Amino acid sequence: MPSRVATANLFDYFNDHVAAARAERSVHISNDTTLYLATLLTERARADRPAPPETTLAELHARAAASAPADQARTYRELGDRALYLLGYFAESLSRRVVGPDYYADMGAAAYHRTDLLFKVLFSDAFGPVFRELAARFRECVGILSEVRAAQHKDQPDEILDLYEHWLATGDEQVRQRLLDKGLVVPRTAPNDS
Repeated sequence: MPSRVATANLFDYFNDHVAAARAERSVHISNDTTLYLATLLTERARADRPAPPETTLAELHARAAASAPADQARTYRELGDRALYLLGYFAESLSRRVVGPDYYADMGAAAYHRTDLLFKVLFSDAFGPVFRELAARFRECVGILSEVRAAQHKDQPDEILDLYEHWLATGDEQVRQRLLDKGLVVPRTAPNDS
């Protein structure tokens, strides 16, 4: 795990944590996809980043479907990025909504698949395997972001409660294992999974 020593910039901080989370979870994605995840977290951390006017994934999807191809690519990418970030950092709040984490995962993976197809045609496959990997390994990438989030909150006294709430919301097996490692007795599946 990266040390708590100050890093030169926010990208380096997230890049170190994403690389550590990737190794911790044994997720096999390219270095380009790892860099993409670090860049995504860096961009989402910026307070001056303008947000699209659409507030839901369905609204973003509707805008993408009605746009010209280049705008479709950018909008589907935003849809995938938003779903990935929300699931990785705020899965607990998504489980209390009308549509839950599975909806976000399905929408995000489908958006990245569409982005991959559009980028290959329109932009000479400028991102190589990145969007294909994000689509195919969406839930694993969510796990990486969840691990980064957990690392950021590791020294907080309510870490066990946060881990337990995250496990209840997602059923993530690696989060369950971390709870077991801390001495908690945890059932094999989250109560919401039945």
